[in-house]
Amino acid sequence: MQIIEEAYQQGKPEVLLDKYRIDLKEFIQFNRTNSSKQRPVRRQIGCKIQESLREERFNSPPLVTSTPSYGKALAWCPFLTEWFKSSAGKKPVLDFPSAIDACIDGILQEARRCETSSVCIHLYTRESFLYRVLNTALRDSDHSKLATLGPLCFLIRDYSRTCIDYIGTVYRGVQLSLTSILSYKQAVGSWRTWPSYTSTSKNRKMAEFRGNTLFIIEITNTKLSSPRAYDVTEISQFPSEEEVLLPAGVSFQVISVEQDLKQKYII
Repeated sequence: MQIIEEAYQQGKPEVLLDKYRIDLKEFIQFNRTNSSKQRPVRRQIGCKIQESLREERFNSPPLVTSTPSYGKALAWCPFLTEWFKSSAGKKPVLDFPSAIDACIDGILQEARRCETSSVCIHLYTRESFLYRVLNTALRDSDHSKLATLGPLCFLIRDYSRTCIDYIGTVYRGVQLSLTSILSYKQAVGSWRTWPSYTSTSKNRKMAEFRGNTLFIIEITNTKLSSPRAYDVTEISQFPSEEEVLLPAGVSFQVISVEQDLKQKYII
């Protein structure tokens, strides 16, 4: 919504948002691939923006792998590791400012917008195409996106150099299939990995609003690795979500899989 409002305040005639074009003079939303699909939109002042966590970001089931995440954080994410092996990825190791330039060029190709480290996380938290294409590339290990999204992945990960490691309990509510639940049961006592960035919340009530499964994630203090959780509440587009972002490739140990009185699975 803020992207639309900013465009309106700047007097722009229209704004492009993912697969839609919004005419800000006639207040009509068009499907960019089929202009016959349209609907009116309304600008409302003083509305309450949000009452729950965004479903796609906080409630989609994360892909699970068995890659461990210990030691240096840059080794956790295979996608980022492959980017470091590329000619574009080798340069920022010796010349950090070049990563900012590469990140700008990459996101311009993906959507025409970028800035630097904490700002990149702010952009990631916005309701736009960005977190979707990045996490899809990470889950699919899509090396065709290394040139465009590798710099962004690097700059988000670089936030760990300056942030304070979040220690505490966070939550993520998802809708899991019985097959996925069984795989978590079989993994009790084992370590698993979520290869993409994972949004969690400090607010249990908001997290358990959706889905048949609630992940309760205890983040403990460990001196053997880089920060394993970023509290991005202060820089998020949606501070009410109380988001703690888990970096791509973070590992976790499955302690238990149970059901509560409401038959919701607790992992």
